[in-house]
Amino acid sequence: MEGFILAAMVVTLLLLAGLIFVGGRALRAKPPELTGPWPPVALLVPVTGAASGLGERLTALLRQDYPNYQVVFTTRSAADPATAVILSVMADYPQARHVIAGPARTCGQKNQNLLAAVQLVGRTPEILVCCDSNQEAPPTWLQELVGPIAAGEAQVTSGFHHVLAEEPGVAAAGRAITVLALYLTKGFRRLNQPWGGATAIRRRLFEDLGVARLWAENIVDDVSLAARLVQAGIPVGIPRGACLFTPLPRETLDGWRDWLIRQWLYLKFCMPGTWLAGGLLVHLTVALMVLAGMRLLLLPLKAAAAGPALAGALFLAGLVGLGAALRSYHPDPAPLTKWLPGFFAALGLASWCHLKTLRTWEMRWRGMLYRVGWRGKVLEIVRSEQ
Repeated sequence: MEGFILAAMVVTLLLLAGLIFVGGRALRAKPPELTGPWPPVALLVPVTGAASGLGERLTALLRQDYPNYQVVFTTRSAADPATAVILSVMADYPQARHVIAGPARTCGQKNQNLLAAVQLVGRTPEILVCCDSNQEAPPTWLQELVGPIAAGEAQVTSGFHHVLAEEPGVAAAGRAITVLALYLTKGFRRLNQPWGGATAIRRRLFEDLGVARLWAENIVDDVSLAARLVQAGIPVGIPRGACLFTPLPRETLDGWRDWLIRQWLYLKFCMPGTWLAGGLLVHLTVALMVLAGMRLLLLPLKAAAAGPALAGALFLAGLVGLGAALRSYHPDPAPLTKWLPGFFAALGLASWCHLKTLRTWEMRWRGMLYRVGWRGKVLEIVRSEQ
């Protein structure tokens, strides 16, 4: 038994080290020189609510260093607070349009908004780009995201983002660490999945895969697309440098927990194998952490043997070292005194939230409650705020 535990500790540390140091190469790689030619692009931006700074973030999307693109902002209704912000921002940009999608009845509301935008842009754009509205986009972001497709190196690409916490508490650090860990998975071809906040796809591939039909009955856009791409054997390209930044004015444990449960649920609904494998790895890591800690606490009471306690101490020290190494991949990390507690909290909360998804097939989000079936199909929207 002790041999198994020791082997599990070694394997866990090696897997985490591989994630950080191998996956981290994608974050530190310099973006290539991009020269075009640049195909026509439609940037599809679903928006809900008028969070602080929304106007500035939307304006950044309209000021991209890309020669031939249009932007379509979508809201559920004219009464959405985002609508007034969108109309005020787009007045000076002829490439911008706004469409009202209406309430979703068979899919997630974000999918409904995206499909309305796809219908509006017609056949002209060669590349469709999906983007969220709560990230800050550098001027070169669109070029970097589309670059591999324009060069013929990929049919679909996806970037990611860093969370920038304005108040560096443990919950905010933990959220930033969780997002960073997901970012690092993009350094592995088999783990790289499209992210709805920054995904570009050739229009022809979008049609060939039947993405519009898929989204029209699914709870989520990106994870459902990821499952379809895996099924078709189409890899997701990694655009060097296509990184967005998500400002986080304030984060609470409840907010972080709710967000993380949704991420697990999306995987459970659409990619159950990935959901199961990821959960088992997290549970194993947390179980080993608890076991190592207990052995250290029991050692002075002579209730634990010195050898296993030493192995546990080395395992915990290894986790501390990996957590500190992970910090170097973040552009604006929290102080180490908040980062390391956030690192261990991220592991514990990931395990807890995964367990919370075991028996649920419902999703609450943005005033709606969805009942969801196999592969993310929306069975019923049982409640909706008007």
